Amino acid sequence: MDRTHRPRHQEIEMKKRFDTKVWLRWFAGRNEVLMFSLALIYLVCLAVLVVIWVDLPGLQERAEQLIDAESLEAAEMAVVAPYGLEGAVLVVMLGIWCVVVGEAIVHWVTRPWDREHLRHHLHSGLFCLCPALRMCARSPEMHGRIWLPGLGWRRGGRRLQRQLERHFSVPMMVVALLIMPILIIEFFLKDQVAAYRWLRILLHGGTGVIWFAFAAEFILMVSIAEKKLEYCKEHWIDLAIILLPLVSFLRTLSLAKATRLADLMRIQQLSNLARAYRLRGTAIKALRVLILFDLTERILRVSDERRLEKLETQLAEMEKHSRLLRQRIAKLKLKCVEQEEMSAGMPMAEIPICAVCNVASLQPCGCVTGQDSMASADTGGDQNRRAI
Repeated sequence: MDRTHRPRHQEIEMKKRFDTKVWLRWFAGRNEVLMFSLALIYLVCLAVLVVIWVDLPGLQERAEQLIDAESLEAAEMAVVAPYGLEGAVLVVMLGIWCVVVGEAIVHWVTRPWDREHLRHHLHSGLFCLCPALRMCARSPEMHGRIWLPGLGWRRGGRRLQRQLERHFSVPMMVVALLIMPILIIEFFLKDQVAAYRWLRILLHGGTGVIWFAFAAEFILMVSIAEKKLEYCKEHWIDLAIILLPLVSFLRTLSLAKATRLADLMRIQQLSNLARAYRLRGTAIKALRVLILFDLTERILRVSDERRLEKLETQLAEMEKHSRLLRQRIAKLKLKCVEQEEMSAGMPMAEIPICAVCNVASLQPCGCVTGQDSMASADTGGDQNRRAI
C-alpha cells in the first residue's frame, strides 16, 4: 500500500513546488515594473531633498555674505525652504519605503535560505536601507536577470554594460555639461541669484537634475556590473558626486553637533569640493564619449596610418605592462620557493630552474604553456599581417 501511494505523494509535492515556482515567476514579472518605478520615484524625491537640505542652506549662507540680513528680509530675498514640498516628499518616501520593506519580507518568507539565495536576502536588507537601490535588482526567479524599461529581462554582465554605455553616454554627457552654466551662475552672478527668485529655482533645478542623473546611472551600472567593487573604484568620482551632498547634510544633524563634526564639515567647503568633483566628472564623461565613439579621430579626420601608429603604441605599452607583471610574478614565485626550501630543508642548488622565467620551483612551472600560447597567438598575428 505504501509503495503504491509513495509515488503519488511525491508527484503531488513536485506539482506544488512547480505551481509555487510558476506563481513566483509570474509575481516577479508583474512586480518588477512597479518596483522599478517606485525606486525611480524615491530617487527623484531624494534629489529634491538634496536641493532643499543642502543647496538652499548653502545659498542662504552665500546670500548673507553679500548683503546684510535687514535688506535681505526687506527685499524678500531670503531663501526659504518649501516646507510643504518637503513634507510631501517625505510622505512619498515613507510610503515607498513601506512597500520595499513589505516586498523584502515576502521574499524572506518565500525564498529558501540556502547559499544560492543568501546574496539576494542580503540585497533585500540593503534595499530596506535605501529603496533607490531596488531599481535594478537581480531576480532569482528569472535566473538572475535584470528588468530594464524598453529592454525587458536581460542578463547582466560586460556585454550589457557596454550596450548601455553606448546608449546613455551622449545623454549623460549633455546632462553633465549642465554643470558649466550652473558654475557660471554661482560664481559670476551671485548678486542676481540672491535677487531673483526664478534664477534660484533654475539653479536648484539644474543641480537636482545633475545629481539625479549621476545617481541613476551609477545605480544602474553597479547593478549590471559583475565586479561591483571594481566598478566603484573605477568610477569613484561619480560616487563622490553622489555622496558629498549627503555628507554635507550631516552638518545640520544634532549628532554632528554633539560630536563636533560641525566644525570640521563646513557647508561652503563641501559645496566647493562638490563643484570641483562635478566639473571633473563632466570632463571625464566627455572624454569617455570621445573615446567610445572615436569622435576626435572623426572630427580631426585622422588617417589610417596615424590610427595604426597609435594602436601599435598602445600595444607596446600593454606589452611593457605585461612584462612588469611577469617580473612581479617571478619575484613572488622565488619568494615562495625560498619558503618551500626552508620548510623542506632542501638546498637551492638542487631545485630545478625554469628556462623561461628563470625561477626555481619544486612545482612544474606554467610559463611554458603560457609562452606557447603567446607564441601561437604571435604567429597567428604574423599570418594575418602577411595576408593583409
